Amino acid sequence: MVCSPAGVLVVTLIGITCSQAQALASSSLGRATFYGAGDGFTLNDGSCACHKQDSESSWLNSRCESGFCFDYIGAPRPSPGSGMVAAMNTAGLNNTDECGTCYAVSCVNGPTRGRPGSEFQDSGCISDKSITVMITDSCPCDHANPDNKKWCCGDTTHLDLSYMAFGLIANHSKGVVDIKFEKLASCEASEHGVNTQTCDKLQKYHAVYQAADVCRAVFGASISLLFAGFVLIYLITGIWQRVYHHRHEAVHEHLCDC
Repeated sequence: MVCSPAGVLVVTLIGITCSQAQALASSSLGRATFYGAGDGFTLNDGSCACHKQDSESSWLNSRCESGFCFDYIGAPRPSPGSGMVAAMNTAGLNNTDECGTCYAVSCVNGPTRGRPGSEFQDSGCISDKSITVMITDSCPCDHANPDNKKWCCGDTTHLDLSYMAFGLIANHSKGVVDIKFEKLASCEASEHGVNTQTCDKLQKYHAVYQAADVCRAVFGASISLLFAGFVLIYLITGIWQRVYHHRHEAVHEHLCDC
């Protein structure tokens, strides 16, 4: 997926424990944008997803690269009130290796917005509370979307939060804010509206669809061959009839000449 003023990653709001809150005290500084509402981008089908369907509903190769895959299971075009998502920046066109990792995130004044000398002087934060997010997608620097070039090329860690997640800590009209973030030791995919599968299970899952694709291909080829056979028989019959008719006329003319 791509970054609008945001990017690609799935997150779900859950309670922050005391240990998570303490972790934020020593967390790193990064930046966040948002996507997934009214910008043409979907929270589903991120780079960590278990599968992808193209416009013809053909099953493409699995993206299971680290033993597990992660699918956000919300609506394809989430509304502002739907589940939370986000994506992590990567170099080039690479996919993130953070799939399934959760982060505690809070909005702060920083070098992008709110501090003296920052790019934007006005603060975009509306709350100092923390949310937790699970990464399910990537924001690659070299994606064709120009926003990726601006935000996702590695000057700092960048999270592209879902529209809902961003709105819980910052003003959407600001577009981008600085954040403090901390990787959490563990989290449950089910708490984030995310489905997860192992690669072995996924490969079996895809094998069923691949077998179905083969059957459809064989059936289609059989129908084509059958149709071609009928056409060939029709042509041969027509040629034979013309030859027979020509010979019959020739014999008839010979008899008449006699």
